[in-house]
Amino acid sequence: MTAPPQPMPAPIAGARKLLVVMSDLLFRSKIDEVARRLGLELRVAKSPEQLDRQLAAGEPAIAIVDLEETSLDPFVAIARVRTAAPHTPVLGFAGHGNVDAIKRAREEGATVLARSGFTVQLPALLSEVAERERARLSA
Repeated sequence: MTAPPQPMPAPIAGARKLLVVMSDLLFRSKIDEVARRLGLELRVAKSPEQLDRQLAAGEPAIAIVDLEETSLDPFVAIARVRTAAPHTPVLGFAGHGNVDAIKRAREEGATVLARSGFTVQLPALLSEVAERERARLSA
């Protein structure tokens, strides 16, 4: 017998959103599930136009970029985030064998994790973002 699912908490009122730059629905849904459990909400960009609209909607708490994204250039996405929201942390992830993408993203100022490490560290990473947002809002 399994326990009934826990209700999702209400979003943190006034918290900035997480900007997720990726089209991979399965991976994005994992991020969304963890974020919602912490009271955080996602904004998704799967195209350059969506990215521009999401950045125009306000500075995100963090930008998470799939460095293997094909629907838009992930390095252009990092540059656009850096220009529009220079204080926003950018977290990139890629397969551990994608050395060139990892190196380039780091040169662009992103923190980079291997895809497997990102999945394992996701709850802790987003918990930290949620705590930063709560602290920012209570200040």
